[in-house]
Amino acid sequence: MFVEHVASRRQSGRGLVLRTAKLIALNSARRLGAYRAVRESEWRRDRLPILCYHGISSSDEHRWNPELYISPWLFEQRLVTIRDGGYNVLPLAKALSLLYASKLPPKSICITFDDGFFDFSAIAYPLLKKYGFPATVYLTSFYSQFQRPVFDVMCSYLLWQGRERTLDTTGITSHGGSVQLADASVRQALTNDLRWLAARDNYSAAQKDDLLHRLASRLGIDYAVLVASRVLQIMSAAEIGLLDEQLIQIELHTHRHRVPLNKETFDREILANRAYIRDATAGLSWATHFCYPSGVTSPAFLPWLDALGIASATTCRPGMADFTNDPLMLPRYLDTSSVSSVEFEGWLTGLASKMPRRAIVYPEPTMSGVLA
Repeated sequence: MFVEHVASRRQSGRGLVLRTAKLIALNSARRLGAYRAVRESEWRRDRLPILCYHGISSSDEHRWNPELYISPWLFEQRLVTIRDGGYNVLPLAKALSLLYASKLPPKSICITFDDGFFDFSAIAYPLLKKYGFPATVYLTSFYSQFQRPVFDVMCSYLLWQGRERTLDTTGITSHGGSVQLADASVRQALTNDLRWLAARDNYSAAQKDDLLHRLASRLGIDYAVLVASRVLQIMSAAEIGLLDEQLIQIELHTHRHRVPLNKETFDREILANRAYIRDATAGLSWATHFCYPSGVTSPAFLPWLDALGIASATTCRPGMADFTNDPLMLPRYLDTSSVSSVEFEGWLTGLASKMPRRAIVYPEPTMSGVLA
């Protein structure tokens, strides 16, 4: 989920009309007491909203990509809403065990973070500790080892930082020439071109980082300062080791943030990821819960995951988990900067799960990776 989320919330035409109608209905429901009634119901007790986050901004990341990042202020407001609503925030493994045993406590929810960005340990973790809420981090491990910015997202971020400039692309993209960066579609096309070039020429992680350095230089950005800020970097093993294992569960997200169609390669991704997590947590975690990178799923993956001892796998499909779900295809709710407070509360109560939603097109599995 590093550049554009698979369930893009860009709205136009029919989608905007549907969203407006949904917000009106949710506001009316909250005002009339339906939120409280559903939240306290037996129906709700058998259901588990699993919240999904990616990053919490250290500066302006939520303005660059509001689908990937939210502000610290907004994240804390979500935690306040959870606290004030009296919700039971459970560790993922415990919650799923109780869900399938039909023993969930009232108003249960889970909080998950994908990828394991540094801002989790720096910003999200202290806030979670403040409210006493457990969370699961689905860690992708390659960039935890290679402590530099994640290539795909940093390409996009640098171009956004330089959006008021004209970029000379000679020697850094497949097409030379000067390009004005004010248009978001132009920046996205350049991001795609940089990713394509790196994949075509089989760049190593170090070569990708050198390309980022050269791109930053042409944009007048001090790359060394950016690297030192840890923006768009994954937590290191040392930083993971400082997290309270009673509060934070570290789980699987593949080594290189990809789900190959070849079983042998797929297994290597999971096993390398698991071994890294075991070492980073000093042997305290034998990771058995998984999140599909970029929401990419396939029926072929389910027996592979089962053979690897994976107890659960979360998707990007929106909805509340219940005991009828295959534990290897669990829905979640992705919280972003564009989600209103009434929508967020609607997720927690369960009422929003009854509302119509736009159809979502999910990416197909691919042999190529997203990260390294």
